[in-house]
Amino acid sequence: MRFKKLVYLLFLSIVTLQIQALEIKGTIKLQDDWQPVVYLASLNSPENLFVASPEFVIAETFIQPDGQFLIQTPSVPNDLRFYRLYLVKGKNSTVEFNTNTHRNYIHLLLEQNSNIEIEATVVDNTLFISEILGSDDSNTILYFDKEIAKRKIQFTTDITKAKSDFLTQDMENFIRNFVDTVPNSLVGLYALFHIDEKNTDFIQNSAFYFNFQKRITKQFPGSFYVEKYNDLLDELVGFRQMVCEIPGVQPRWKDNLLIAQSILILILLIALVFVLVKARRKKLQVLEENDKSKNSFSSLTVKEREILRLLADGKTNKEIANELFVELSTVKTHINSIYKQLHLANRKEAIDYFHSFNS
Repeated sequence: MRFKKLVYLLFLSIVTLQIQALEIKGTIKLQDDWQPVVYLASLNSPENLFVASPEFVIAETFIQPDGQFLIQTPSVPNDLRFYRLYLVKGKNSTVEFNTNTHRNYIHLLLEQNSNIEIEATVVDNTLFISEILGSDDSNTILYFDKEIAKRKIQFTTDITKAKSDFLTQDMENFIRNFVDTVPNSLVGLYALFHIDEKNTDFIQNSAFYFNFQKRITKQFPGSFYVEKYNDLLDELVGFRQMVCEIPGVQPRWKDNLLIAQSILILILLIALVFVLVKARRKKLQVLEENDKSKNSFSSLTVKEREILRLLADGKTNKEIANELFVELSTVKTHINSIYKQLHLANRKEAIDYFHSFNS
């Protein structure tokens, strides 16, 4: 008989171990106008962190008069998933996403065999979590939410645009630093989705997004959250390609190309100016030489000019002497004088000079 009892207890223990159930328990001290019900919603996509729907609810339970509650559900996947635990105030069934102070929910990162305990209370219409036992990742998310809430309180309606831009930049820097340093990349994914203007941020910090993709893919290769992040990354890349067609907004490689083109144009302009200056100097030199030639020509005597004309006509020294009725030696003397005054070396240069001067 005792043997049968031992076998039955052993069988019951094995069955109990095989039936794994997500268990969330604890104490929530409510105010009078809050419904004594706590809801557990499953978030199958990072975008759903900011979306509420009754379709997400997988379990709910009553909160006892002393504040105690217990949720047990085996119908959850065995991998890490995001969950939302939330309350309802009065007849309002919405989740308060759009407020920085009054919140009625917390986000948790749990798996099928998670067993956590929560101590919470409602203070000034806000669900205040004092302790989460059994989930370090959920505590890290809670810390992040509190830090973000502190920063969002600084955004008031009467601050200047410059201060608003500064606070936004400070918040985005905090989020990126948190994502880079948090051990669990799924927690990092949770934080990354709190960047409001991801399209603009991606254009300026694309390396951050691609590095995170490598990290989360390596840490959770089979997670469908990774697929969702890859879809987001594809959208961001497409947005960047579209924006880069807008004048005034260029990717870094196009900026470098524009710089290279500007440098090349500057070099070409300098070379063009150099060529123009050189051509002008040459022209001025020619003009100066022509002026000198004119002055030199005007210094010739009437007889020397006549001899130069006849020489340019192709006449020999003897023919020039016969035509001018002078001695051959006199013609040679005049020709030598012409060469000297006009800086010429021979008869050909004298002929070319005469034609260029009289063209």
